[in-house]
Amino acid sequence: MKLLLLIFALTLTLFSAHIDEFASNMGYHREYNTALAQAKKENKVIMLVLVGDYCPWCRKFERKTLQSANIAITVQNNFIPIIVDKNLDKEQYPAKYFTSVVPTVRFIDPRKDVQISESIGYKKRNDYEVLLKEVLLQFKGNI
Repeated sequence: MKLLLLIFALTLTLFSAHIDEFASNMGYHREYNTALAQAKKENKVIMLVLVGDYCPWCRKFERKTLQSANIAITVQNNFIPIIVDKNLDKEQYPAKYFTSVVPTVRFIDPRKDVQISESIGYKKRNDYEVLLKEVLLQFKGNI
C-alpha cells in the first residue's frame, strides 16, 4: 500500500513539473485571476486550456498544436493563455469553467468573465488556427 501511495505521489509530482515547465516555456499563466487581470488590462481574450494528468491527447495537443510556431505566436500576440490540470488545479480557476472532457480550451471575454467559445478534444494545427481567427473576430465584433 505504501508503494502505491509513493508511486501515485511521484506521478502527480512529475505531471505538475510537466505542466509548470510547459507554462514557463510557452508563457502561459497557471492562475486564473492573474490571467484575468492581465486580459482586462490588455483587452485580450483569455485562452483557458484544461488538461488532465492522465491524458495522452492533452500531451499530443500541447506538442503538436500549441507548440507549433504559428499558433504559439498567434496565442502570445492575441490571447492571455493559461493552462491548468482540470482536477489538480481546481483552486486555480473558477468552478464554472470545469469540464469532464480534456483537452478543452475555453475562450473567455475578460470584460464580462464569460465564455465566448470553446474547443473540445484534440485539434490539429490547421483547424486550431482557424478557430483562433474565429474567436478573435467574435471578440472584436463584441467591442
